[in-house]
Amino acid sequence: MKCYLALTAPADENDIYVNLLEVALKSARLYTTLDLYVLYDGPSNHRCCKILYKYGVNIINHRFSHYKYMEKVYPKEWMNNTLKKSIDYDKIAGTFMRLDIPFIETEEEFVLYVDIDVIFMKDIQLDELPRPEYLAAAPEFLKDISKMEYFNAGILLLNVPNMRKKCQQIFDMMERGERNQSGLFDQGFLNQVCFADMELLPLEYNWKPYWGINDSARIIHMHGMKPGGTVVNSGFGMSDEALCYTLYGHPEDINGYIYYIMIYYELLGADGKRWISDFISKNVLLIQSDKKHVYCDQEVKKYYNLYIKYMKKTKKYKTLTMAIFLLFIIFIGVFVYVSI
Repeated sequence: MKCYLALTAPADENDIYVNLLEVALKSARLYTTLDLYVLYDGPSNHRCCKILYKYGVNIINHRFSHYKYMEKVYPKEWMNNTLKKSIDYDKIAGTFMRLDIPFIETEEEFVLYVDIDVIFMKDIQLDELPRPEYLAAAPEFLKDISKMEYFNAGILLLNVPNMRKKCQQIFDMMERGERNQSGLFDQGFLNQVCFADMELLPLEYNWKPYWGINDSARIIHMHGMKPGGTVVNSGFGMSDEALCYTLYGHPEDINGYIYYIMIYYELLGADGKRWISDFISKNVLLIQSDKKHVYCDQEVKKYYNLYIKYMKKTKKYKTLTMAIFLLFIIFIGVFVYVSI
């Protein structure tokens, strides 16, 4: 079975994603028979290329087909105001490359796509998977399928010919400068155009570490904090609040995070004791911080956001009322002065 990954060469000083790539490919070669393909955007002498060659990956040099529309859809001002951080377009385009897969693949009806932050635990066989009309995906945060309102695009089973229609729909939106309304970047676009038509990918094929230990898991997705990473370099939307939400929405399953991080470092052949220790310490501090608890439950988070919105709205009206009151006082004062 063909499995695609998409990779923009990370900055030289960022070891996190280089190490993630190493673990993903090593575990794929150790535990699966997948035919690996990587859409790669970067220089041929980058150290990532050495890893791709090391594991015999089929390399397709590629830049996202609609790269020129990135700034039109996501102006820098919008990113600075919304994300509170500056993200270069090369990094964003690296995730958008998954939308080009249906146009690059011409042989297979179904292919698997995975992000590079995965650990393969067992072999993946197409015969064991659903045959979606468009795509099959698993939930973003909550493993309770009954509450699923948004899917994670880190692991996807794609119906190649049918997904060309959906991806072209997204490309048309980008050409018009339309920004998706259902989430961040390409995952948001995919949810906007595909959620109503998606089929469920068994959770074992996109198992999150914070869901606990699962001996039946096929693919572990290091979703959230990356091993060796920080909230700064672990993803577009990573923050202390996001980390708190992923972990403490499943407080009984935090052992899974530690368990799979240990497997990660074992595959990497590196010592992760110090990082794991710092990671645990950080999360103890987050638990003790009451202001983070609002992220521990989906319903609480929803009402908290509504409360913040209400307070901002109320504050705006209070400011307006005070301004009108002051103008009225000034008017009365002027009127009295003129009368005298």
